[in-house]
Amino acid sequence: MSPVPANALGRWISVNGDGGIVRYVGPVDGTSGTWLGVEWANPERGKHNGSKDGKQYFTCKSVDTNSGSFIRCVDRIDWGQTLLDAARSRYIIDATEISTPSTIDGRRGKIEAVGFDKIAHEQSDLLGLPVLGLDSLGVYELGPCGVMANVHSLSLARNYLTGWQRVGDILAAFPNVDTLDISANHIEGPLFLGAGVSVHTLRVDSSPGLTWAEVSGFAGGVSARSLSFGWSELSRLESTAALDLLEDLKLEYNHLSDITSLASLPRLRSLSLRGNREFTEFPPYHEPMFPSLESLHLGHTGLSQWLSVDRLGQLPTLHTLYLAHTPVVSESHTSRAMVIGRLANIAKLDGSLVSPEERTEMERYYLVLSTQVEGLPRLPELIAKHGKPRGPAAIEAKIKSRLAQVSIHVVRGSSEEVVTKSLLKSMLVRQLHPVVARLAKTRDFQLYVASDDHWTPLDCDTRELSFYGVEDGSIIRAVLQ
Repeated sequence: MSPVPANALGRWISVNGDGGIVRYVGPVDGTSGTWLGVEWANPERGKHNGSKDGKQYFTCKSVDTNSGSFIRCVDRIDWGQTLLDAARSRYIIDATEISTPSTIDGRRGKIEAVGFDKIAHEQSDLLGLPVLGLDSLGVYELGPCGVMANVHSLSLARNYLTGWQRVGDILAAFPNVDTLDISANHIEGPLFLGAGVSVHTLRVDSSPGLTWAEVSGFAGGVSARSLSFGWSELSRLESTAALDLLEDLKLEYNHLSDITSLASLPRLRSLSLRGNREFTEFPPYHEPMFPSLESLHLGHTGLSQWLSVDRLGQLPTLHTLYLAHTPVVSESHTSRAMVIGRLANIAKLDGSLVSPEERTEMERYYLVLSTQVEGLPRLPELIAKHGKPRGPAAIEAKIKSRLAQVSIHVVRGSSEEVVTKSLLKSMLVRQLHPVVARLAKTRDFQLYVASDDHWTPLDCDTRELSFYGVEDGSIIRAVLQ
């Protein structure tokens, strides 16, 4: 039987793939030896709430109170490793491995091996690495380590970190880190930071065990300018007093319905609420409200009323907006015209730039729609600009002429998924990429358009789709790599 580590209490462990936190180390009445009381992440692995025969040995903090059990300290327990050991295992290369042949066998004969020694040497020098990627390596603490001043980006996602103090200890050894990813760890306990610690970009995604108060407090403590706290079952936002320096905030795929507390952040320029289905209404405007906000992502939310879109028109600096896949809009050209007509300052909508020519056409069409829909905003302003609406059929025909109804075929090996989309013929190839990426759920693909009896690659990001002959009925293939 393996000995119990001296610092076992509070450690994250893994046993045959199941993870949990050690909540108790010691004897259990009626048995011999030392036991570990573990609260398991998977409640089905547990057997009780930390008590045995009426005696409470530890307390489970999860909602499922029967997620605890007692185990012996055995060899199959994975206790993780220190950050220094993880870095050595990933980056340090044995002297015998550094030596490489002068040639390598390739498909077309011998290829001269140039530069391999230099790359291996640079990777083996931890002190010189600017980026450390140590995801999923069981890191639970810093370990004996000197100052690593050259590291600017440190990724520790999906590791065994369980305390803010250990995160603070790590940052103290990496004084120049400006990007830190501690997503999907199991951090708890009081915040702890050394003096002068600063991180520009902080990611704490996939961390449902953390609260907004903990994450925002840590972000404020490290003077973060960018924060991502998504996929964490977040449903409520408390005070944002610690985030006055924050410029970019991603709260994607949570359960938020109210963002009023964010409205007072003075420097916030970019906010993403993508995937928060419970978010159905943008709050009424009050001055000052989002005074610096330039980009807002509301795609895949539950936004359901045009009143919310109208309120966005009062934000003084907003120019980039994402509304795709919300109940309030659809894929039709009518919805795009309704948004552009309502919001005078939007320069980019759903990833596509709004050109001066498109704005003019969409605003005129919006005026036509005003004869069919009552209460549309901005009508006096637009009538003064474009005149009274006339010729609805001609305007609609002109707008439709700018659109192409195309079939997008997403090809995965032998399978093929087909989706019909209305695309602007003036859309640039690079603007089509995010549309296809959402369908394919990856960015690793190559685009082709059917041309006569062959497939033409869409190989220039700065050319319009019309350059490649995209029109009504065209077929675009996205072949996954």
